[in-house]
Amino acid sequence: MGDTLKAGDYVLVNKLKSKGNPDRSRLVLYKSPLRRDASKPPIFAGRCIGIPGDVIQMGADGFRVNGRLLPNAPMMQPTFRINKDIKEPLLNTMDALRIPLRNIKEDSVSIILRMSLREKELLIRNLSKVVPMEMIGEHSMGYEFVIPRKGRAIDINETSLMVCKEAIMNEAGDEAVIRDGKLYIHGEERSSFSFGKDYFWILSENETEGIDSRHLGLIPQDHIIGNIWYCWYSKNPSSRFKKIR
Repeated sequence: MGDTLKAGDYVLVNKLKSKGNPDRSRLVLYKSPLRRDASKPPIFAGRCIGIPGDVIQMGADGFRVNGRLLPNAPMMQPTFRINKDIKEPLLNTMDALRIPLRNIKEDSVSIILRMSLREKELLIRNLSKVVPMEMIGEHSMGYEFVIPRKGRAIDINETSLMVCKEAIMNEAGDEAVIRDGKLYIHGEERSSFSFGKDYFWILSENETEGIDSRHLGLIPQDHIIGNIWYCWYSKNPSSRFKKIR
């Protein structure tokens, strides 16, 4: 969870069902909504960045919630493509700055590797020439969707099926089939789907390794245990007896 929580921290969780629990920007404890985890769902912690009805836009510069940018965390480690012509000065500069070589690969024209956004900016400032660095893979993919609200229908398209597939299958069960980018219920193609639950979009503050809505999809309200609000013990003395926001 980045700097907010560390392994071994002991926290208090507000499980009371009330308005604002969960809420946007709060750190929450929640269970996996995946059908394969139904018998014994693992528990995760993450920050709620989207509530029912919010519009989420995902792009290379981060996440936008209702038009407001939430930049990518500085320590996330996306994959970059860099021109191979500067291989020697690039590697020498990375070595001097103690930037590790993560998953480095090469093709005929490029070097491909992972680095944090902070490391990228540090590298750019210390290289002797301007070097284009193209972010590739999942972090460069952009799309937009609306977080489902109970009783409200959403249009079925490629994006909504990608984001809402698990939620739709959980609600509709064996009656639903997704085939060739289309939704069928009782064998009839549907252009929209009305949800019976409220859903949330939750992200881990450890964007490189954390499990969150990018992997689990939408989190239904009945899978959210509650807001994490207080740390009463931590190996780090400065984190003890602190309210968590």
